[in-house]
Amino acid sequence: MTPNHALFRRLFAISNIRVDTYDFLPDAKSAYPFVHIGENNGSDSPNKDLFGRIRQTVHLYGLRTDRANLDDISAYLESEVKRAHDGYDYHLYHVETSKQIIPDNTDVQPLLHIVLDFTFDYTKKEN
Repeated sequence: MTPNHALFRRLFAISNIRVDTYDFLPDAKSAYPFVHIGENNGSDSPNKDLFGRIRQTVHLYGLRTDRANLDDISAYLESEVKRAHDGYDYHLYHVETSKQIIPDNTDVQPLLHIVLDFTFDYTKKEN
């Protein structure tokens, strides 16, 4: 398993405990709020040991009138992600989180789109 996929799976599991979570943008019939585990990228530094840095973007969508609940979900994700040290075959070390809140008027109902960008350093576990 790649480090990117390990982080994706870990964040998906964390998010799915609290809110409906998808690895794709669901159709219009889906209930708000929901999380979409989106883009990721990374770079490794092959050496004697495999280590590197990975980034995962998490999108949280909800009704604008549900801002307090969205903030609670966002705070939960940010808090739990900082505790995520085990990524299957990798040790994960949270480096930073950046957060952006975007008003979204693309749906019939006004939405809030919260974008969380998580950055982790990782090392490969020894067998």
